[in-house]
Amino acid sequence: MDIAARIAALYQQIEQIFSEGEVAAPNTWISSFVVPKPGGKHYTYYRLMEAAPKSRSSGKKKAAKMKRYLGIRKSPKYKRAEAAIARRNQIQVLTRRIKQLELLALKEEEQKATATSTHSVVSGGYPTGSITQPPLTNQPTVWQWQQLQQELNRLNQHTQQLVEALNQERRFREAMIQEIERLKAAMGR
Repeated sequence: MDIAARIAALYQQIEQIFSEGEVAAPNTWISSFVVPKPGGKHYTYYRLMEAAPKSRSSGKKKAAKMKRYLGIRKSPKYKRAEAAIARRNQIQVLTRRIKQLELLALKEEEQKATATSTHSVVSGGYPTGSITQPPLTNQPTVWQWQQLQQELNRLNQHTQQLVEALNQERRFREAMIQEIERLKAAMGR
């Protein structure tokens, strides 16, 4: 399977994960806290935490703030948050893999670009040797190439439809000209 197809498959996996349910925001996690009760019992409760951006004025690290209370481990809120975080982590792994594949594709394109060389001749007729083409600075990613290819295919289909419409119009005009010639001949002109 080529790189473009692998990237497309990874994007489909990401879409599938999004369709399965809520996806947790970045920098969120589940935290627990213990509440002692009379009689020596301890109860563990959970909450969804979020990293708060650090203050510009203070040099402190990021602080965490509670985003939502989840209750006990068996609660539906806890289970939904846990599943959302798992989906987020899966998407992050797939996104990293896509970036790796795009970099690999870019390196392959650069290697192809440096491998191809052109020969040029100066005005005096002496060849200057082979000149390697520098790679483009803003080369599209494989995913962008796929989108451009799809757009090109769509434009090609549209062009073919226009050509067919023009051909039909030309045939219609030729038929009309023949009909006019036939009527002129019938009238004796």
